[in-house]
Amino acid sequence: MSTQNIPKPVDLNTVNPKKIYFVGIGGTGMASVAGLLQEAGYEICGSDVGIYPPMSTMLDELKIPVYTPYGEENLRLAQPDLAVIANALSRGNPELEHVLASGIPFTSFPAICGDIFIKSRIGVVVTGTHGKTTTTSILAHLLTELGEDPSFVVGGIPLNFPRSFRLGKGKTFVIEGDEYDTSFFDKGPKFLHYYPHHLILNNLEFDHADIYPNVEAIEAQFIKVCNLVPPEGVIFANVDDPGIARLMTKVTPKAKVVHVATAGVAQDADVSVSDISATATRPDQQTWTATIATKTLGKVRIETHLSGKHNIANIAQVIACVESLAARGHLTNKLDATGIQRALASFKNVRRRLDHLVSSGGIDVYEDFAHHPTAVGLVIDGFRTAFPQRRLFVAFDPRNATSRRNVFQAAFAQKLGMADRVFIGPCPEDKKIPEGERMNTEAMAKAIGTRATSYASHEALLNSLREELRSGDAVIFMSSGSFNGIQHQLAELLKMTRS
Repeated sequence: MSTQNIPKPVDLNTVNPKKIYFVGIGGTGMASVAGLLQEAGYEICGSDVGIYPPMSTMLDELKIPVYTPYGEENLRLAQPDLAVIANALSRGNPELEHVLASGIPFTSFPAICGDIFIKSRIGVVVTGTHGKTTTTSILAHLLTELGEDPSFVVGGIPLNFPRSFRLGKGKTFVIEGDEYDTSFFDKGPKFLHYYPHHLILNNLEFDHADIYPNVEAIEAQFIKVCNLVPPEGVIFANVDDPGIARLMTKVTPKAKVVHVATAGVAQDADVSVSDISATATRPDQQTWTATIATKTLGKVRIETHLSGKHNIANIAQVIACVESLAARGHLTNKLDATGIQRALASFKNVRRRLDHLVSSGGIDVYEDFAHHPTAVGLVIDGFRTAFPQRRLFVAFDPRNATSRRNVFQAAFAQKLGMADRVFIGPCPEDKKIPEGERMNTEAMAKAIGTRATSYASHEALLNSLREELRSGDAVIFMSSGSFNGIQHQLAELLKMTRS
């Protein structure tokens, strides 16, 4: 499709909609922004197919009508003033085609969120290949505990809040800045719509192989978002991350740059981490401590139940950001180390981040969202640090568009090989990927060695795993999808065995 034939979204400054219809409302971002707009007084409805919890549950609780399946008649019944199109939809979808043919004004959820909510507030945008959801959740929780009442949108389920969004009365709007594309008509990243005033750069490496050819293409988008930060804004750069360190040599932002040494490596950083330690007295709770030094707060000793050095890095970025917001008068309350320590200690995590599902017969089952080699390695390393004596099994599900390709096949083998035993689930066949570029799970298992096995079905994986588990073992299920629910099946089977 040529650029001349790509339909143009509406200029949101030229419309005043009362009823807004979300085509593909079941995604985390779509459902969250739909909820925000409802809180702001708009009439909301939408459509989707195969919608499932937690978003289906949330939309039901909000009493937002959801039509299913997709069909032109849904829009005729709803008669919206504006349609919001999910980025998962492409030409040929019956509702999308009806919107275009009938002339209903349309936009994307990043655009409407940015223009209606973030533009008039202090936008705090969290970016990076890894850790966006957790960092955004920590920041929203910390600001809330400090009495600031922020607005936020999180791309997951933060356990300290009843929902993945909130429309607060405070000055700040905290949002996860995704580098994935916006929609069929806007192939730029979502984060370019978010009016970043305070921008967190957590880390940067290659990902999203379905839309980016190389890491340089991703860097180009990060350069753009850095240049959007106004002169009075601030960029928080994790200079201990090689990708961010390289990025900062390529940008000349108008905003101030705060260097954060999240691993305590860079010696001249404005904020730095040191003295990291971890303990675990029970399977469902680790305790990590670290010292984070800043210019105004001095050395702050923090404690968290989040696992891994990567989460200490996320916390360092959050503290740097909150310190800056306070220094620039964007917080209503005075900032002190005690308030930060108390808020961090009460942070519960995000769902599917090393969630402990069951402990039975000396066996513990966890699930995690890890789906990139770096994230896989960090989760395993964090668990090993807290539980050095335990035999660790990892079940991996190559589900998303990048892990279905072989671009990370060798890296996955290396990181998964950190576990004592590896169970690799079937890779969905994706005929859009050239055969020579598809993930080969058998080859990946062979590269790991005799400790790894690939399976043709999730049922076979589960049966093999059940046979091998012994008292004292732990197993982590890693997937960006549902893993066909076998992690919950195993948890239920272990509960039944115990009873």
